[in-house]
Amino acid sequence: MTFEKVKEIIVETVNCDEDAVVLDAKLGEDLGVDSLDAMEINMALEEAFSISIADEDIVKFVRVQDIVNYIDGKVEA
Repeated sequence: MTFEKVKEIIVETVNCDEDAVVLDAKLGEDLGVDSLDAMEINMALEEAFSISIADEDIVKFVRVQDIVNYIDGKVEA
């Protein structure tokens, strides 16, 4: 469930091909996410999952899997 929502947010924010958003996709290299996109994705994730993501955690998001793992950890906590 988390992955599907994260995928939806990334596709809407970056306007990338939905098929390109897989767990192993690198945000910058594979999906073309730049720093502005990252901030927009962050805000959308916070709203969608009712969580707060610290700035120092955002820079740790390299792959889609990193975002899913982070959210799952926050939501379960």
